[in-house]
Amino acid sequence: MAKDIFVIQTMGDALRNTGYKNIECAMAEIIDNSLEAHAKDIFIIVSEAYNSETGRNNIDEIAFLDNGDGMSIEKLDSCLGIGYSTRAERKGMGRFGVGLPQASLYACPSVEVYSWQDGYDNCRKVYLDINMVKDGLQTQIEDSEKCKIPEKYKKYLQYTVQEADDKKCYNFTEHGTFVIWKNCDRVVPKTVKFLFDRLDFALGQKFRYFIYEDNNHIRLIHHENQDFMREIMPNDPLMLMKPNYVLGNKSKPGIIDPGTNKDCDEAVFEPYCNDEYPNGVVQWPVQYVDVNDNQVKTSTVEIKFSKVRDIFYDKTALSKDPGNTPLGRHVKRLEGISIVRANREIDFGQFDFYENINQPQHRWWGCEIRFNPELDEAFGVANNKQRVELYKVDEGDFLEERVQPMWLQLYNIVSDTIKAMYKANSKTRENARTITDVLSPTSEIINEAEKNEMDHEMSASEEVKRNTSKDELIQKNKEVLIEQGVQNPTEEEIKRYMNNKVNITYKNLGKQAGLFDYSFEFGNCMVVFNMDHIFYKNFLEEIFKTVDTKTAFELFVASLVKAVDETKISQEDENDNLIAVWNEKLRRYINEQQNFAKK
Repeated sequence: MAKDIFVIQTMGDALRNTGYKNIECAMAEIIDNSLEAHAKDIFIIVSEAYNSETGRNNIDEIAFLDNGDGMSIEKLDSCLGIGYSTRAERKGMGRFGVGLPQASLYACPSVEVYSWQDGYDNCRKVYLDINMVKDGLQTQIEDSEKCKIPEKYKKYLQYTVQEADDKKCYNFTEHGTFVIWKNCDRVVPKTVKFLFDRLDFALGQKFRYFIYEDNNHIRLIHHENQDFMREIMPNDPLMLMKPNYVLGNKSKPGIIDPGTNKDCDEAVFEPYCNDEYPNGVVQWPVQYVDVNDNQVKTSTVEIKFSKVRDIFYDKTALSKDPGNTPLGRHVKRLEGISIVRANREIDFGQFDFYENINQPQHRWWGCEIRFNPELDEAFGVANNKQRVELYKVDEGDFLEERVQPMWLQLYNIVSDTIKAMYKANSKTRENARTITDVLSPTSEIINEAEKNEMDHEMSASEEVKRNTSKDELIQKNKEVLIEQGVQNPTEEEIKRYMNNKVNITYKNLGKQAGLFDYSFEFGNCMVVFNMDHIFYKNFLEEIFKTVDTKTAFELFVASLVKAVDETKISQEDENDNLIAVWNEKLRRYINEQQNFAKK
């Protein structure tokens, strides 16, 4: 007598033990579906209930709401069946057909899926309850029925979030999907704060490209505490993105402020470049066997490399062990190689491309390997999209194969570059900055232009020289150099700096301060650009990547400050008022420009 291949009533535990690494990986499957359905916005709504076993409120339900395409009745009726997939083609992140039911059962025994097209009035529901399956009460996925989402979640269908001076309005009523995990019993951590911290880090890393390119927004919401919510930021293991979960402060190299980045606005790493790959990106051809026609074909794998910037790693920046700083502890969590498929991170690890035996220096470089779904079999992508098979193999075992394993095809370029970055970082660590590193080409240009000019006796800087002892001026300028990272500057170096007509530096002065400040108390003109100013962040930061443009703008401002210097005594109040008014008008005008851009 024929037997069923599966006895579904006895498979409850097997279906729930689906091999996900953690709750973040399971939740990523649901987000994959939302992104594949072209969702712009995704809410992850976490709800708590009292747990008598722990004596405190623990996570009870997790809901996912998106404004994607929504599902047709046919797709909705099939979405909770194991092995069903609406995406057989090799595009995007779908294809495997296990994500929604398996990810849901990993976290809870009961899942409900609601979806609508052409308006929320057409919302329909399907469900799967594994306990009912085990008891023989649910033997199949019933046809979807017209149904509204639970009452407590209806307010999110049209939702407004107030953040500082900005108001964001979300609308999920035209089309979308709502998934709710009920009676969550395998969610770790069990409290909202710690779960949100984990999701910030993990989902920000997995979906960094979608968030960074501003195509998608993922918002975490605590249902019982509406003030406790956050939007996930990109978390780039290459430490190149801006904005990013962690940025640095050149003035305080080891200090970070994850998520909020208060006083931190610098990318900590930079592309690792050489003569062959001048932008730090390698387009590497690989061979694979096409599963459709069994032919050997060629595809391109993109490999990115990055290394820590000197200003965050040399001995001037961090005189003690860099690994013991908050920045060092953060990059330790990001040490390894990121494997990215269709813009979504699949796996992260060493993959036998390098050895790390008590070598913390390996945390100060980054490597990312990106490929398209046509290479899924070559990389051994798991059906739950959380790992690849990319490990050391013996070349001799594959001499007669049509195509070498992917690890062998990538080993030389990846391993050799990691060794080169490691070596470069070791050299950087031994370096300390000198006076040459803080001198601006602008200062030399102005010195040359002003060398035949007589000193203006009525200038503010000359007055400071007359009224301040030489030793005091030397001490003041020494402190400025030390603040900029020059360790133990010599008296000759100090005098060289002090004798500049104009010196340029950059600081975080706050959003409300002007674009630049100036001072004559050091016996010359000191111009300080404010890296927090909206004009700097939105415009100067980008154009300053070109050295000549940066120098030209510095000369533009320096000429104004020098003019103020030479007329300071005769019209001090007028000059100060003029610059203050100019700075305020610039801030207002640029803010207004940003408002126009949003309209």
